[in-house]
Amino acid sequence: MQLIVSSAKLLRMALDDPALDGKAYADMLIASVNQAQRLLETALTGATAAARVERVDAVACVRTLCASCRPCAEERGVALRCSSNVASLALPLDEDGLSRILLNLLSNALRFTPRGGAIRVSLVALGDAVELTVSDTGVGIPADRQPWIFLPGETDGGHGHGLPIARRLARHMGGELTLRSAPGQGSAFTLRLPVGAAEAV
Repeated sequence: MQLIVSSAKLLRMALDDPALDGKAYADMLIASVNQAQRLLETALTGATAAARVERVDAVACVRTLCASCRPCAEERGVALRCSSNVASLALPLDEDGLSRILLNLLSNALRFTPRGGAIRVSLVALGDAVELTVSDTGVGIPADRQPWIFLPGETDGGHGHGLPIARRLARHMGGELTLRSAPGQGSAFTLRLPVGAAEAV
């Protein structure tokens, strides 16, 4: 939702300033709306069984999504950085599922990171697994709240249904989604996926 709101604001600004790339912001808004619709459909139907697994370059997928979110981060005064320890990583993957997870984590990070803060997305190939971590310098999550944020319907604190869906998607892909966080020290969500027959460069 945060990306939708930010995209709409940027598009509105572009209508008044020809120097801004209105088409790029419109495309970002459409992509965000489509992504939100797929998340809602997943929440309503639980339709993870229809996931399509293809050989995907996970690094390219992550970098592309981060690039699409960077204007929203800049509009909010938040630095968004993306890094990987390999140039490419081809592996059997539900690309749409990965995009849904990453978009949810980025949306939450943008929502809870104040102006002047930073969000870092890192993808690390570990041999038998790959770890995708979204960390931020935001407000953090109290320890007593952390066991609840992955439960459906737990909206206290503004996390809503996105994290339960993200964890379900992660587990459907044979992986896991975990959290490290402390109040005032930000949060780090890590998606760990088995690599299988991956080809790293």
